Amino acid sequence: MKFRIERDVLADVVTWVSRTLPSRVPFPALAGVLVDAGDDGVAFTTTTQDTWSHNTADAVVGEPGTALISGRLLVEIARSLPNQPVSFALQSSGRVEVTCGAASFLLPTLPRDEYPPLPVLPDAVGTIDAGQFAAAVGQVAVAAASPDDRNHAYAGIRMEIEPDGNLTLAATDRYRLAVRDLPWQPAGTDQGIAVTIPGRELVEAAKAFADAGQVSIHLGESDTSLSLTADTRQSGLRLMDATSFPKFRSLLPTQFVSQPEIDVASLREALKRVSLVLHQDSAVRLAFGSDEVVLRAGSGDEPTATETLPCTVHGESLDVAFNPRFLADGLAGLTHSSVRLSLQSPDKAAVLTGVDPDAAESFRYLLMPVRLQR
Repeated sequence: MKFRIERDVLADVVTWVSRTLPSRVPFPALAGVLVDAGDDGVAFTTTTQDTWSHNTADAVVGEPGTALISGRLLVEIARSLPNQPVSFALQSSGRVEVTCGAASFLLPTLPRDEYPPLPVLPDAVGTIDAGQFAAAVGQVAVAAASPDDRNHAYAGIRMEIEPDGNLTLAATDRYRLAVRDLPWQPAGTDQGIAVTIPGRELVEAAKAFADAGQVSIHLGESDTSLSLTADTRQSGLRLMDATSFPKFRSLLPTQFVSQPEIDVASLREALKRVSLVLHQDSAVRLAFGSDEVVLRAGSGDEPTATETLPCTVHGESLDVAFNPRFLADGLAGLTHSSVRLSLQSPDKAAVLTGVDPDAAESFRYLLMPVRLQR
């Protein structure tokens, strides 16, 4: 294996694939970046077995070949090299010589035969705006449970695709539910698709493509894996059991007795201030009047805080209490300047949506209230 590559190109590509270098390796080969030089350039691959990244770069290839090189070391070297072409050469000793200007490194290789093969990339099921997709994944991910949750299904993000050009993302930890609809371009499929994707891994993968313009979505055979591709980049994830995710659409109420509307920025700042007096897991009470809402936190001999904000109330005046962190997460997901809280009663789930007559309300955040002390 011999090739020459530009320093900035090398640094970009190895940094990008290093996202899926495992922090703990069950066997040494997984700590490596697989470097594969061929007629079409040089491919760089990393995997944790459950996730993987693959990227190709232009290079002048003298001799095709492959080598498995320590990933962390290769990233550090690539970032530190001077801005000159970088040459790689696999020696007969099994080591890889890396030279750039006056700098030279001789790197041992890892056992190539232990490196797991990547799944074959299937045809794309459709494409979507990469920036919108990354933003939507981030919006719903706040409602996903921690990966350490015993009920692992709630650590996933549900993705449902309709053949009419609509894609829905949803996540829940049983106390709140975030749902986002967004348009996409299906690739001729006439069947609906529903998969559950590990939440934390999907967030990282979507972020990695946020600047790609358009990203293609691929589903593996029997819906066991999902891959994202754009230009020369590919990132993949193994899917979770799709049947264990709750039927979230039935959880969203449609009838409400009160729908107050409040400025998002003002509510977020007031919520942050009154929450300063709270202990962990305490609630903030919102008392809605005809044209204002009073936020109250704390009680009894403990520190207390109140703040009043203007609001517009459609329907009844209600008092309701929420976990302030959960409420703040929902407000952070909104892109509108005003929020509508659709309330059923002080004891039933509320739904947060944006208020904008010129935009579709594609983000919904369902939040269970904290029972008020009577």
